[in-house]
Amino acid sequence: MRIVFLGTPDFSVPPLEALHGGGHDVVLVVSRPDMRRGRGRRPAPTPLKAAALRMGLPVYQPPTVNEPCAVERLRGARPDVGVVVAYGEVLKREVLSVPREGFLNLHASLLPKYRGAAPINWAIIQGETETGVTVQRMTPELDAGAILAQQSVTIGEDDTAGDLHDRLCERGTELLLDVVQRLSRGEAIHERPQDPAQVSYAPKLTKKDGYIEWHQTAAELRNRVRGLTPWPGAFCCFVGRDRTEDVTVLEVALGPTSDGTVAPGTVLSADDREGIVVQTGQETVIIEKLKPASGRAMTAADFVHGHAVAPGDRFV
Repeated sequence: MRIVFLGTPDFSVPPLEALHGGGHDVVLVVSRPDMRRGRGRRPAPTPLKAAALRMGLPVYQPPTVNEPCAVERLRGARPDVGVVVAYGEVLKREVLSVPREGFLNLHASLLPKYRGAAPINWAIIQGETETGVTVQRMTPELDAGAILAQQSVTIGEDDTAGDLHDRLCERGTELLLDVVQRLSRGEAIHERPQDPAQVSYAPKLTKKDGYIEWHQTAAELRNRVRGLTPWPGAFCCFVGRDRTEDVTVLEVALGPTSDGTVAPGTVLSADDREGIVVQTGQETVIIEKLKPASGRAMTAADFVHGHAVAPGDRFV
């Protein structure tokens, strides 16, 4: 099949590679414009663009794919089907009508749950034990089209967003390739409408969403750290007797029962064996790994020694 493929981040690369390697004719790859990154603020290609160029595929980067000249560029590619994987823009009806078979979208949740830009993160933050991937028919409404295929994936107790990202990408790539191959053979695929009563949303995360609110319960705080790792990271400030420093919390476990008489964020104990036990809004967590702004990621034991952490110190 002749395919136009729209995507931007790392999550979109394996599906593109699978379609191209599976014998389909990817006639055009559309990605968001290059963004300035790093200290020098130099333009850097999106992960999808870099992959497409490695494969020798044509790349197009309009400011918006919904503008008239972009629609004409898509029409000129004469696609049989369009595929979208984390492109970052809602497509208008004029774009969706270009391919003969319309547009398919690979989404990293069990739709209609967690529509939006950050479904992997929010599934973990909300304490879900299961999520999945969905191939859906695209409509002008965000992630609202009929479902062609789904596969569930278990969320492990210690999974971070980074861990889950990789597993969902693998499963989603397989699911998408199967659907496209079935369409190329002319098979009829049942399309199941989404249940409006089950809709929930996963809004885009920003850096400020990483700030740790210590008044949350221990379980909520642990889920948030997992869901924010590796990006935007769960961060706060350590306030010790002799030193104050911003830190990113990388790993936490549920801690022992406490009487809750101290303020959330207060260090209850800190040693090599137990790590750093911190009061939350309800019960405690044990910080096991963190990264101070001034250095590398380290165990709680190394942080305790380097910062002379003691009961009564605070994370705020």
